[in-house]
Amino acid sequence: MIILRHRKLTYKLIILFVLFIGGWVIPTKNSYATSPFMTGFIIEAAQMEGTIQSLGLSTGDTVLAQNVPMLDMKFTEASAEGLVIKKIVQTPNGTVTTDISSQDTAHFKNLGVKVTNAEFEGVYVSDKGKIGFKHIKLLAHYVTSTSADLSKFALHFTNGGQLEMQSKNEEELLQIETKLKQFLNISKEK
Repeated sequence: MIILRHRKLTYKLIILFVLFIGGWVIPTKNSYATSPFMTGFIIEAAQMEGTIQSLGLSTGDTVLAQNVPMLDMKFTEASAEGLVIKKIVQTPNGTVTTDISSQDTAHFKNLGVKVTNAEFEGVYVSDKGKIGFKHIKLLAHYVTSTSADLSKFALHFTNGGQLEMQSKNEEELLQIETKLKQFLNISKEK
């Protein structure tokens, strides 16, 4: 138990160090808030499973606008395989992509995500009754978790990068929410 706590503390310190160093590598004075690359984080996973606590529309702030419609998903616990988190920043010397990937299954407790776009190839219910997503991709602006285990993660900075997702409007987010709620209701009936 002590080893796990020490390991989690080590991961947190490494992430804080990387973010601190990232601020030096990509100073904020060289990034532009009006750039379309500053629209959020791209979160991808080959497969994600979790227990949904709540799902609904809300509003939140992005770098570009305030009170933007967002799909708010909360999980009591979740796991992701093939997790990749990307952030693209425009600098005077071109775009820079920060890429954090986990080589092992990532685990989260009390995960909250507010997104302005969500894409997935498939939705299923796992053997354990959890909702699952195949090839999920989110444009996230707000992410919280009381506990995150990102073992075997790797961090890369690369020059270049392209805007991969655009924010959806409220009607499009409502369609995604409705589709997920219908699926959740169908899976509860079984």
